[in-house]
Amino acid sequence: MDLKNIKDRLEKIEKKDFPERVKLLAELAGKYDSHYAVHGAGWYYKYKFNPPAKADEVRAFEKDYDIKLPETFFRYLTEVGNGGAGVDYGICPLERIRKGNKHLLNKTGGKVIFEYENIREQWEKFVEEMDSLQDSKEDDIRYENIVSEMLKGLLVVGTNGCTYDHVIVCEGKYKGMMGMIDCNLEDYSVPLFYNLDFENWICGHFRKIILGDVTKRSESFWTVNGE
Repeated sequence: MDLKNIKDRLEKIEKKDFPERVKLLAELAGKYDSHYAVHGAGWYYKYKFNPPAKADEVRAFEKDYDIKLPETFFRYLTEVGNGGAGVDYGICPLERIRKGNKHLLNKTGGKVIFEYENIREQWEKFVEEMDSLQDSKEDDIRYENIVSEMLKGLLVVGTNGCTYDHVIVCEGKYKGMMGMIDCNLEDYSVPLFYNLDFENWICGHFRKIILGDVTKRSESFWTVNGE
């Protein structure tokens, strides 16, 4: 299919509602990456989705963790799939999201890290305080509180691999936007703000694959440009 036909097809897909659009984009991306050469694509999801979660299961998670998921992410879980196709190694199912976000159960003050004027400076302050703690019960509690402050409002929904995780902001002025954190919480590994909401982040990923906006490191390993 030539580029004009691809763009015409994409234009028709873009008119669809989000759940149908992301499924069609993933399916089409899978045809262009039939050997699963794109980073992460062949490990778990292979451009497929798990069966959707029940809405009451997702609402129960929200209640248990006292958060409100951004609407497009809620729709992904309940209308597209309970985990599956997405950026890098895909989107985690609800069970893994529960297990991987215990920091949200510890409610703290402060604000989401992306809201600070100088993200790096604030991040380094958090790490410096963590490093100064001693081995005591009081300091163990303070350590847990600092981690919760660092990751406040950030829901881990997928992974880039190694220690890097994709997060969606669930509170504050950047609610619904995407970012990346290093779960090692090192001072040099400052969270990255994508400036994209979940819908544009995931759909844009598949769109780039379809349009060939990838770098072919080898025949069996491609990376999506700009990610």
